[in-house]
Amino acid sequence: MNKKLIAGMAVLMGLVLSGSVYAMGPGGWHGMGFTEVANLNIDSVKNFLRETSSARNELILKRIELAKAYAAKDLNYDKIASIQKEIIDLKTKILDTARKYGLDKEITAWFSMRHGMAGRGMGPGMMRGMRPGGMMGCPGYNQ
Repeated sequence: MNKKLIAGMAVLMGLVLSGSVYAMGPGGWHGMGFTEVANLNIDSVKNFLRETSSARNELILKRIELAKAYAAKDLNYDKIASIQKEIIDLKTKILDTARKYGLDKEITAWFSMRHGMAGRGMGPGMMRGMRPGGMMGCPGYNQ
């Protein structure tokens, strides 16, 4: 009976692990979003990066500002909404520029990868994510 139980648990564990590996797809997360990099026009990418440099820098700063607004003891929802709107406006500006250079599909994938890359470790707010005002459970944090 004991051997059957151990064998059953081993089979169950194998199925769980193989299912999660299958769900990741080829190469796990390491190649996520970069399958079409070989088809990109280098000049378009250079022009896009040059033209959106300030907007991308501002987007990083706004995300930090948003994280700080969520971490504050007294949440100011008007300030949070304002920062979220500014983030949306910056993303729209960046995506419009990407569309101009024919990079909109690639940039959209890169935007969505920001929180899903492997090897990032624990980020800010991971330990207090269940607390009201913590970053993981907050609506709009991934914007």
